[in-house]
Amino acid sequence: MFFWSDDVKFEQVSDQDRAIIAVQLGREARGVLGVCRRCKYGYPQVIVNRPVTIDIADINVFPTLFWLTCPYLRKAAARLESDGWIARFEERLQQDARFAEQVERNHEAYAEMRLNLIPKEVQARLEEDYPERFKVVAYSGVGGSRSREGVKCLHMHLADYLAHGSNVIGEEVSRLLDCSLHCESGSCEEEL
Repeated sequence: MFFWSDDVKFEQVSDQDRAIIAVQLGREARGVLGVCRRCKYGYPQVIVNRPVTIDIADINVFPTLFWLTCPYLRKAAARLESDGWIARFEERLQQDARFAEQVERNHEAYAEMRLNLIPKEVQARLEEDYPERFKVVAYSGVGGSRSREGVKCLHMHLADYLAHGSNVIGEEVSRLLDCSLHCESGSCEEEL
C-alpha cells in the first residue's frame, strides 16, 4: 500500500523491511515511516523518517526525512565524498548562481515536505513549546542542513533524489557513481 503527502510517496514499512533495514544500518532504525524506493531485489534503498516523534515527556525532531539505507549505495556515495566531491559542489555553489538557486529550491522543498508530514496540532505545539526544534523541521534543508553555502552529505542528497526525483546534487551524484543503482549480489549482508 502506498501513502503520500503532497509529493512524498512511500510504502508502509513491514516487519520484514524493518529487519532488512536493521541489517543494512547495523542497528534498529527508529522513526521509520515507510519505504520510498526499493532495489531490484525488493529491499529498501531509501526510507522516509518521521520528522517528529513524541515520547511520554518530550518531542524529538529528526530532520533527515529521506535516509539512504542501501549499503551498496552508501559505499558508492562515500567514495565520491572521499574523492572530494563535497568540496567541488561547495565551490560550484559559490561560482554558479543558477546551480545555487536550484540547490536552494531543493532545500526549501525538502523542508516543506518534512513539515507537511507533521500534523498541524503537533506543529503548533512544537512551535510554541520548542521553538528551536520547530525551526529545525520547518526551515533546515536536505538532511537538516542549516547552511545553504555548504553541502552536508552526498548520501542525503542522493536519497532525496531517489525518493522523488528532484535534487540537483543528488541527480549529479547518481550520474557520478562508479556503479549501477543496484548491487549484483542481492544480499545486503554481503555488501557490508
